[in-house]
Amino acid sequence: MQLHLLFKPSIAALLLTFLSSAAYAQKNQDPSDSNPKKWELGLGVGAVSGPDYRGSDEYRSFISPIPYFVYRGKIIRSDRDGVRGNFLRTDQYEFTVSASASITPETDKSTLREDMPELGSTLELGPSFNINLTGDSFAEGWHLQIPWRAVFAIGAEDSGYIGSVFTPQFVYRNKLQEWTFTYRAGVAFASEDYHDYYYKVDHDYVTATRNYFDASGGYSGWNNQAAFSRKFNHNGINTQLAFFIRYDNIEGADFTNSSLVVSNHSYRGGIAFIWVIK
Repeated sequence: MQLHLLFKPSIAALLLTFLSSAAYAQKNQDPSDSNPKKWELGLGVGAVSGPDYRGSDEYRSFISPIPYFVYRGKIIRSDRDGVRGNFLRTDQYEFTVSASASITPETDKSTLREDMPELGSTLELGPSFNINLTGDSFAEGWHLQIPWRAVFAIGAEDSGYIGSVFTPQFVYRNKLQEWTFTYRAGVAFASEDYHDYYYKVDHDYVTATRNYFDASGGYSGWNNQAAFSRKFNHNGINTQLAFFIRYDNIEGADFTNSSLVVSNHSYRGGIAFIWVIK
């Protein structure tokens, strides 16, 4: 496992989006805060560890300074689910446009993809229809998220649109004393071009241990994720701490027949510490 200290703005921005959607960003309606600020600004540091991509057995860890920004407008928000726009919202259902990110640094060092094009980090953007199942609002209890997102590669030679994903998931949120707990469980489906981006092996890259492979669209695995976050206030200094762990299973997906897949199981984790300046 390798540890890197990264200061690239693109990686820092992706790390912020990834961690905010996974763990530490505040709830839209925190029951313990009857009058939340409209916006917050801060600085922090985050760390993420995970595989080069689902199916790889090569893991890398890295840390990066990150900016912190929360905005709670009537339509545009940056909160517990990353950056999103609320176009239709009640306590029982909502229609949003949201963004999320996945970080894939230094895949040029991957032995499985030796001499193949480097993979980029990805930014996902698209609509989501969410249904509240048990809580008084989306800030607590179970709800169902049904998002479809277009995916764009960033930071690689072949950057740009690489396909789309459909990732329905159940989400549970609750307060455990001073901590906010979030659990997610869902399945994923993706377009053929998305699977090809990670798992296709063109004839030019065939070797003695790497066979030609052309992926198909469809089922893309299932996942679990748990996250904890907490706010601290000491002598007027506001800070936040959060961490998450995620498990992905790709058994049964068509692309597991690719030579670029050596494991059907993968784990990813991250932690963030934020100093809220204002």
